[in-house]
Formats: sequence, C-alpha cells, structure tokens
Amino acid sequence: MKSLNILREVIDAVDAEILDLIRKRAKISVSVGEAKKLSKTPVLDKTREKEILKKLKTQYEIQIFKKIISESRKLQ
Repeated sequence: MKSLNILREVIDAVDAEILDLIRKRAKISVSVGEAKKLSKTPVLDKTREKEILKKLKTQYEIQIFKKIISESRKLQ
C-alpha cells in the first residue's frame, strides 16, 4: 500500500491536470458565448446539457458537471 504522502502527491498531480482542463474549457466557453451572441442563440441549451449529463455514470460525476456547466454558462 502506498503511503499517504505519495497518494497526496498523486492527487496534487491529478488536480493540476484537472485545473488545466477546466481553464481550457473556460476559454472555449467564452468563445461559445461569443458565437451564440453572433447567431442570436440563447445561452441556455437544455438539450445540450442533458446530452452531456447522460454520458456520466455516477451521481458524483453528475454533480461535478452540473457545476461546471453552470459556471460555463456564466462565462457565456
């Protein structure tokens, strides 16, 4: 069994990757918002959000992605 310190180092590394991806997603969300504005498309797209959430397997994943989607909508 790995030590607690090693496990925490692994979590820190994963967290850094997650943050990088969240930042990339945020930049894309801003661009999506600009495209929606140009095409006069509403920010809220319930169908698209349902498609994203349908791919998830656990309540844990669903709750995280609901928050990500909500924050992305604010950026748009």
